[in-house]
Amino acid sequence: MHKTIRAATLALGAFALAGFSANANATWTFSNDSGGDGSISGTYPMFTITGADNGVGDNTSFYLQTFTTSQVVTFTWQYASLDTESTAWDQAGFIYDSNETQLSINGPAFTPSNGTVTFIVQANHTFGFYVHSTDSFGGAAMFAVNEDLATPPPPPPPPPAIPEPQTPALMLVGLAALFAAARRRASKGG
Repeated sequence: MHKTIRAATLALGAFALAGFSANANATWTFSNDSGGDGSISGTYPMFTITGADNGVGDNTSFYLQTFTTSQVVTFTWQYASLDTESTAWDQAGFIYDSNETQLSINGPAFTPSNGTVTFIVQANHTFGFYVHSTDSFGGAAMFAVNEDLATPPPPPPPPPAIPEPQTPALMLVGLAALFAAARRRASKGG
């Protein structure tokens, strides 16, 4: 059991070390509701939330920030649960104000999931991440996040130059007209 926990922690830790730039103005707060023992390792922008597993029942661990300006949030995530029955007992995802969006997949025990999300957070709204444990028993879930809030999308490339397809044709028509006019003059005058 300890080998499984260590392997899962190392896998999530290696994932969380992938690089990205941080938002220097970010102020994040970690909390548990209902007396859970959920925890966080690391800090924004690379962190892993571990859900409750102390038998207190229904509990959610949150890592939140209220944004002062609107931002595009892009983050990669990875989820693993040590629950021996099903990953459905421990869900994880992001939260916007009080609306949770589950990203983890409900499946058989030890079913990992991962992905990348882009989301627009409006000014004066709260955004963050959560791990919800339905029973806080049987093994904790871990949700690793690797986030980049500060990088705006790149500007679009300049439009390609539009060639003037009729320029060579007009040039030929003009040359043909000059040649025809010169020929007429030569035939009248000579």
